[in-house]
Amino acid sequence: MATRDKEQAVFDKYRLIMPQTLLPPFPTEEAIQAALPELARGFAPLGKAQFLGWVDFTIENPDEVWEPDGRDDKKLYHYLTFMASDGKPPTFVVEVRWVEDVMEVSDYTFVVGEADLHYIRSGNLLYCRRAEWDRENQVRSLNDRALTKYDQNHLEEARELIDAAIRLNGAGSAYLFNNRGLISWKMGKIEEAKQDFLSSISLDSGNGDPYFNIGLIYFDEPDYNRALYYLRRAVDINPVDSQFLTELGHLYLELEREEEALGLFRKAEQSDPSDAQVDFHLGYYFLYKKRKPRHALKYYHQGLKKAPDDQFALADLAIAHWILGNRRKSLQIHGLLASNSQLMPYTMSRMVYLNMEMGDYENALSYYRKALSDDEPFEPEWLHYNAALVYVKTGRAKQALDILDLAVKAGGEAVIKRALSEEALQKLKRTPDFKRLVRLSAKRRNR
Repeated sequence: MATRDKEQAVFDKYRLIMPQTLLPPFPTEEAIQAALPELARGFAPLGKAQFLGWVDFTIENPDEVWEPDGRDDKKLYHYLTFMASDGKPPTFVVEVRWVEDVMEVSDYTFVVGEADLHYIRSGNLLYCRRAEWDRENQVRSLNDRALTKYDQNHLEEARELIDAAIRLNGAGSAYLFNNRGLISWKMGKIEEAKQDFLSSISLDSGNGDPYFNIGLIYFDEPDYNRALYYLRRAVDINPVDSQFLTELGHLYLELEREEEALGLFRKAEQSDPSDAQVDFHLGYYFLYKKRKPRHALKYYHQGLKKAPDDQFALADLAIAHWILGNRRKSLQIHGLLASNSQLMPYTMSRMVYLNMEMGDYENALSYYRKALSDDEPFEPEWLHYNAALVYVKTGRAKQALDILDLAVKAGGEAVIKRALSEEALQKLKRTPDFKRLVRLSAKRRNR
């Protein structure tokens, strides 16, 4: 009865026929037991019927697939599964034909001899699991080396390695395109990065990482509508990822949707209480959006207990203390950051602002020049704007206008709006050059 059930299962999935076959005959019971002694003998004779259940597994998980040579019918294939990993007998073989897009199982056999296996392998090799495994290992090795180069900031080498992995992989893997997108993004090749993330999504729409990455690019541009679409999609795919939740919450803050943002922050904190980014985003929100530095201090201190070396939070904490008049604490943090030779773009931008506020104008300009040497300076519009203020405060109006022009080109109307309300720019605002800058900004906006 059990054998009949197995036969029916094979009939249901494939069309089972027994025409003339190219397979060697099924071996005797003695030959099977000699080749595979661990195969326990039951009450029934150990013959062909007892191996029917192996057909389905072999078709779905073959170690090799061969097409016999010299056949008129090119839709005849042999699927092989090896009992050991060395590619030698004993081997189970299924012969299949494709007729009108339907797979027909012609026959199957158990190969115990080298000569029979050599005969079956005399055709064209279509698939080899071992070769696929070796290729996949090589692809992953190239990918790992590319990510190491990425971390070391050797981006050209990283790009060459990931390109080699993609070429070797043929049809491609989603994770390779996502990683190439990260490399392209860091190289400043934004449009190429977008295309790579979209390619990754097309290969694996169930992975939230490429949605998140392209969402952050649009967030930075800022194209908030597209950013919202992709960051929401990332959260839909993985609703417990604290990073996904936090960045979507950050976007909601920028859109002044405070309740939704705070709800996402609560979920992120529940998902990963050790993640300091929720605290840092709330600190940023209260410092720069709500203009409540005391509230900001609370969240920065909470976050720095979890991540005490975070440059972004330390820079903003120094600014919050300066605004509140805590000069000594601000200077302590400033000294700590100034001693770090590997400042991030965000930190560099904040150091320009902080030194300007402290009245150390030449040091502010020194950090400004360092920030410009980075491939992707953080918020270039405000970086230029603060440098322009330094030039104004040091009596260099011509340089101030030149740098302010760069700020307007990068930030548009938002920069003009702040400049018009900036007390330090009162004299500059009366000049024809400044008025021309305002007019040019309006023309760009109305195009």
